[in-house]
Amino acid sequence: MNNKEHKLRLLPAMIMLNLGVISTNVFAAESADSTQNSANESVVNQEEVAEDENKIVVVGIRGSLEKSMDTKREAKTFIDAITAEDIGKFPDQNVAESLQRIAGVAIDREGGEGQLVSVRGLGSEFNTTLLNGRSLASISGGRGFSFDVIASELISGAQVHKTQSASMVEGASGATINLDSFKPLDIKGFRAVGSAKFLHDRMTDTTKPQVSGLISNTFADETFGVLLSFARTDREYRSDQAQNGGFYQTDLSFEDPNNPGQMIEMADVTMPRNYDQIAKLETRERTGGTVVFQYKPTEDITLTADYLVSKYDVGYSEHTLAHWFDTDWIAGASLDSNRTAVTLDFLGERGGKTDYLNRESTRPTETDLYGFNMEWNVGSTLQLAADIYRSTAVSDNFDGWTDTVAGVRNDYSYDNSTNAPLPTLTFQEQLDANNLLGGWGERGGSYISDEITEAKVSGEWDVNVGPLVSVSFGASSSERELNTRNGSTPWPLVCLLGCFGDVTMPASMFSLYDADGFLSAVDGNPVQQWLTFSSAEFFNFAASEEAISQFSAEDQVWIREAIAANPNFTAEERTWNNNFAVKEEVTSFYTDFFLEQDNWSALLGLRYIKNTTTGIGTQFYLIDLEPSVTDPNTLGGVYSDDTLPINLKSEYSKVLPSLNLKVDLTDDWITRFAYSKSMTRPDIGKMSPRTSYNDGHIDDLTGSGGNPALNPYESKNYDIGLEWYYGDASYASIAYYEKRIDGYIEDEESIETITLPSGTYTYTISRPFNVNTAKITGQELIIQHMFDNLPEPLDGLGVILNMTFVDGESSEDEPNKPFQVGLGDSQNLILFYEKNDFQARIAYNNRDEFFQYWRGGSYQHPVYVKDYAQFDVSASYDINENFQIFFEGINVTNETYEKRATFENQMMSITETGPRYAIGVRASF
Repeated sequence: MNNKEHKLRLLPAMIMLNLGVISTNVFAAESADSTQNSANESVVNQEEVAEDENKIVVVGIRGSLEKSMDTKREAKTFIDAITAEDIGKFPDQNVAESLQRIAGVAIDREGGEGQLVSVRGLGSEFNTTLLNGRSLASISGGRGFSFDVIASELISGAQVHKTQSASMVEGASGATINLDSFKPLDIKGFRAVGSAKFLHDRMTDTTKPQVSGLISNTFADETFGVLLSFARTDREYRSDQAQNGGFYQTDLSFEDPNNPGQMIEMADVTMPRNYDQIAKLETRERTGGTVVFQYKPTEDITLTADYLVSKYDVGYSEHTLAHWFDTDWIAGASLDSNRTAVTLDFLGERGGKTDYLNRESTRPTETDLYGFNMEWNVGSTLQLAADIYRSTAVSDNFDGWTDTVAGVRNDYSYDNSTNAPLPTLTFQEQLDANNLLGGWGERGGSYISDEITEAKVSGEWDVNVGPLVSVSFGASSSERELNTRNGSTPWPLVCLLGCFGDVTMPASMFSLYDADGFLSAVDGNPVQQWLTFSSAEFFNFAASEEAISQFSAEDQVWIREAIAANPNFTAEERTWNNNFAVKEEVTSFYTDFFLEQDNWSALLGLRYIKNTTTGIGTQFYLIDLEPSVTDPNTLGGVYSDDTLPINLKSEYSKVLPSLNLKVDLTDDWITRFAYSKSMTRPDIGKMSPRTSYNDGHIDDLTGSGGNPALNPYESKNYDIGLEWYYGDASYASIAYYEKRIDGYIEDEESIETITLPSGTYTYTISRPFNVNTAKITGQELIIQHMFDNLPEPLDGLGVILNMTFVDGESSEDEPNKPFQVGLGDSQNLILFYEKNDFQARIAYNNRDEFFQYWRGGSYQHPVYVKDYAQFDVSASYDINENFQIFFEGINVTNETYEKRATFENQMMSITETGPRYAIGVRASF
């Protein structure tokens, strides 16, 4: 389905509908206040309510939206929020999926699930994610947080702080995202909530259970509370993907088929690297829980001890039909106007192969956070708080993945000349397992750990002198350390069956893989069956006499020695360039002044931080260069036998001012203005202390490395907004923002001179540096409307519409090289109905095309994610006050996720994950 059509068809119509309904309801409210009030009371009475003396609390969809709107309205800063509809009932299955419903928020998906969050055009690394005000460790390897590791059932609410105040943790030029968990003294009394559902993935036709539960109680006149929560999710799904590794520049030369002996020369051709069909089968198991103890020894002191754990295990196997596009194998080609090769012919006699790839991986991840907090009302005018916590995240699959290849010589043709979604690949299908040749065989993986420890104190003094209402203050000290280790099967074992002559594989290893319905949502004619095999059997064969005997007698000697040293082809640590640790120590102080008078209020603050970064690693040192036997001008590195430690340190301090001004124009109209200076620390991976040197010509020696001395991005942020609250849960708002960012980080080449025993050499080294400035501007529009004035039963209808428009420019703009990941417009439309015991919701989300990453190395081009729109639905029915049945549908129209390179017809990938549906029951006591 065309995503642009969704947007063009739905959004303008909904804007007009909302504007018309809003004006109608405002007129009705002004002319008949008593009627409106009666209608509101009727709606409240028809909701599930909990009465505490004279207070009526509305729950469900409307109650959640009312609370979120009140949070926005009363906030001192620019903020949007999501509140759980009830205990254990967050609006979506995934926290990121819920956050994308907020204006300015967009997400990246993995396996059809939300994972990383971008805010206001800035990628996930520009955001700070907190749980109850505490930083969460992450195994992403960078600054971004992977939201798929936290079960949404454990979360009571989320706030997206779009402007800064001095009390907020520094590090967010995009947004500070805070997740709240449940606490027993907030719930009060006994509550037990549980849910069980079955999730069906259509692509695999499998159904898996998901369960969650929470029990909370308070004792001793509600001075002591205990809360336990648990969530378990199992999912098995398949994703189908057609993909190309990238586009590279080259010259082509091949014989003219119409004039034997005559060569056709093509210069500056943009070639696709390959064309693969990948069927990925993945399992995901997520188990999480919280334990919270709270104690109030007096009315003025609250003590909280809490623990959160999330275990997330992902395993997958990929069955791939692959064709490599090597220029030496070409027998014909044609180009489009951009000099992109759109048709290509390859010959098996020149090396062309149909390959079968098998990849298997496991990724166990554990995230936890535990801490202790004290809140103390010292007197009527002074409140103090102290908090200490530790968060860790570990992902250990060091020897957890395999990558194996077998194939057969074959002729094949590639055709992308029609601009169809899928190219056409024509070849002689090889379903006969005889005559298959061995190829690449590798084990590998990585170990990533992230540890955060922080202690902080804060306070608020109620001054109430003139316009000065209160003064807030605080200090914190934190330490964060990221460790990364990578490993892989060493040379030459990694290419034993593919680089030293043809080795025929036994036919008994192979079986037929049936990818029935492969990419059925995309126009085209992809192959539906190919051969597959087991990686374990591949490695067993590679070490067997049957394989070794196919090599020459001379090669058999060193092959036996290599296998004897590593008979299982086990991954070994790659200490030369990818293993390092980065340690950050941060001390901060802040003060905030809150002023309020008549119809205005202001929050003025100052935050000071001192940051010390230490890059720690080990590396084989380059001790000399020696010429190649065949070419004395080609030099190769000679490295130390043992690794040597690297320890590089940098320090900086920053002062971050902030101002948030709020003016109540009337009882219903609010305008806001904010200015702040924020910072975002560099991606931790870019701060690696390592340097690697490439072999090459004496006049063209190159290398690459990290840079522990990187400074943070610094941003001056300007925000202005207008908000109109015209109903109990209805409002409209518009906001404009501008971010002026200094210190943008780009990979730059610099000349570095190295003196070695054989001489002094000049290298061109690529490292990340703070080089650019940038400006990002955007507008946000939000409309949330309840159709209270419609006759029954239509008065249960409601709608939410938000749109974000964002643009940016850089001081070093280059053609076809975007500077900012994630920069793109987004739109959300939610239509819901809630009446008596029935609830239903349809949610539409669209994210316009955005730049995802730069494909470097020999490719040098951008990769864009095309427009993506998704429809989700849900419905529930309250059987009685204790039990509810519900239904959920995600991606019900089966949209595909597509990526391209520089030009529209340069397909990078098309992925189909299919729709999924759930049905379940929820109980509450």
